[in-house]
Amino acid sequence: MSSWGGSTTALTVPSKRLQRNVMRFSEDQWVGNQWASIDIEPVDAELFFPILKFLADTYDFPIPTIDWDVDGYSAEFEILGSQAIMKVDSWTFSIAFQKTSVRDQILAVFRSSHFT
Repeated sequence: MSSWGGSTTALTVPSKRLQRNVMRFSEDQWVGNQWASIDIEPVDAELFFPILKFLADTYDFPIPTIDWDVDGYSAEFEILGSQAIMKVDSWTFSIAFQKTSVRDQILAVFRSSHFT
């Protein structure tokens, strides 16, 4: 669920297929568990692994188990003392954090970083 009134930023992703595309990050909140989240556009499963690796490398945690189903991928991990879930499917791409302060910190990193 998108929060159209939320803050949005963009991050250029250097990949062969997406060289000219720009990623957009919006603050949101998951409805079910009320966790603070970041919605990611474009919704593209190809971006799941580079973003997860970027977070794991930046915050020094092991790549978590990645669950796959017919619609997409999900992974659960801990980052900066907060539980987190990253999901991409046919309709949405988001990362939810148990702690709002961690979501805000990760969003700030996305705003100032480029995946390399």
